[in-house]
Amino acid sequence: MVAILFIVTVIVFLVIDYVMRKREARQTAEAAVPVAEPSKETHPAALVSEPYFHPTHTWAKVTDDTVTVGVDEFAQKVLGRVQRLDIPKLGSYVRQGELAWRLFHGKRVLPQSAPVEGEIVAINNELFNHPDKINKSPYGDGWILKIKPVSLRQNLKNLLHGETARRWLETVRSQFVMRFAGEVGPVCQDGGELIDGVGELLSEKEWDEVLQEYFMADNN
Repeated sequence: MVAILFIVTVIVFLVIDYVMRKREARQTAEAAVPVAEPSKETHPAALVSEPYFHPTHTWAKVTDDTVTVGVDEFAQKVLGRVQRLDIPKLGSYVRQGELAWRLFHGKRVLPQSAPVEGEIVAINNELFNHPDKINKSPYGDGWILKIKPVSLRQNLKNLLHGETARRWLETVRSQFVMRFAGEVGPVCQDGGELIDGVGELLSEKEWDEVLQEYFMADNN
C-alpha cells in the first residue's frame, strides 16, 4: 500500500508539473529574448537554486558533484524539536525512496526516505550535539547528509520542484489541518503556521496514520 501511495503521489504531481511547465513555456516564448545556450558540460542541475522535494518530506539540493539532503519544514513541525537522530554511517549506500534516517522526539519516531540514490560522503556531525538545528534551519544548517548521486537525472524526475513543490506543501499542510483540527483542537498558530510538535497531540493510532499517509512509513 505504501508503495502504491508513493507512485500515485509522484504521478499526480508530475502531471501537474508538466502542465505548468508547458504553460510557462508558452508565456516565455511570447516575449523570449535570445540568450546564450548553457555548455553541455554543465552539471545537469548546476543552475538549480531551490531544493527538490521527495513525497516523504525530505529534500535534495544539488551542490557541485554532491547532493545535500535534509528534512522539510512540514516534517520538523509535525515531529517537534528533534532530540536525537539515527543516521547511516559515512560510506553507506542509500536508495531513493528507501529508509535513510530516523528522527526522535519523546516517544515519537519519524522514519524518512532518501530523496536520491548514492553513497553518503558527508554527515552533519553538528546534529549529534545540536539536533534542533533541524528545526531552526531545516534547509540550511540543519542539513543531514551529502550524497554522491547515482542516476541523478532519473532521480530528479521523481521529485517535486519549484511552484509544483510549493503548491504540494501548501496542500499537504491544509489537508493535515482539516484532518486533525477537529480531533485534537487547534493545530495552527495565528497566521496559519502549524504548531511545533503537533504530533504530540495525536494518539498512537493517529500518529501511525500520519506516518502512513504523509511520510509513507511505519514504526517498524
